[in-house]
Amino acid sequence: MGHPHFIEERIAMKRIIEIAAFVLLAGVCITALLLMNGGEEQGFSFSEGPEISLRNVTQTRIQYGIKPNNTFDPPEKKVIKPKEVHIYHSRFVLEVSWERIGTKTTRNLTPGRPYTFRYDENNLIKIYEGSHGDPDAEDLAPYVPTPMEVVAKMLEVAGVDKDDIVYDIGCGDGRIVVMAAEKYGARGVGIDIDPARIDEAEENARKAKVEHLVRFYLGDAMTMNFSEATVVALYLLPESNAILRPMFDEQLEPGVMVVTHNYRIPGWEEKEIDTFYMKDEWDKDHSIFLYKK
Repeated sequence: MGHPHFIEERIAMKRIIEIAAFVLLAGVCITALLLMNGGEEQGFSFSEGPEISLRNVTQTRIQYGIKPNNTFDPPEKKVIKPKEVHIYHSRFVLEVSWERIGTKTTRNLTPGRPYTFRYDENNLIKIYEGSHGDPDAEDLAPYVPTPMEVVAKMLEVAGVDKDDIVYDIGCGDGRIVVMAAEKYGARGVGIDIDPARIDEAEENARKAKVEHLVRFYLGDAMTMNFSEATVVALYLLPESNAILRPMFDEQLEPGVMVVTHNYRIPGWEEKEIDTFYMKDEWDKDHSIFLYKK
């Protein structure tokens, strides 16, 4: 007959083993259920939560991976074609990864916000925040306001006066056409696809008391007519300038001035008549390119 203390130790050890086996089996079952449900508890269904849109405005098919950033699971592999929009719904921040000059690059996407694959200033693919998410309309640029001192210089080098009609494509809050009207008495037209920007532009025109000189249109710039413009202002990316160039060739009259902020118009090299460089109040560099149709 065994010693009582030895028997008690064997019973305790047996219970510990039984509990450990139960915990391990429960973990295996939970994992299996998550896999059977497509990982819905981790958000992998991408069907619940605020919308995240990811658009490709480059000319390249882009392979990327996407997953909730709070998991160690491998990402789902995706391919997005030029002009496509991928829509996800998630309660979690999503991590997107793609190859950039042979190196894996990642970007976190916040639920409820739009994002876009674009070319950066080095012609490399990068994700920018901002997109209207409409697959039937060109997405020409994220909203980044031009500093007011740069706006003033653009209007100055373009020689704007009271006889001009200034068009701003992707007008944002309307600051270019509002300043042209307020400072020079010029008429102006702003075009933007974002309703919030148009509301801001109209409010800024009212505050400046120039609403009788300016008009703002909500819509896709690719469906607009610019033929009455005498000056065109742009702060768009190079690929967007290239998309608009055929419309300028067709619609703009000879002698119309086109002024761009930071990015040239590809294919209009012979029309470029001057370049200006300046710094803003934060000592950031800016370039202004002046063209004559």
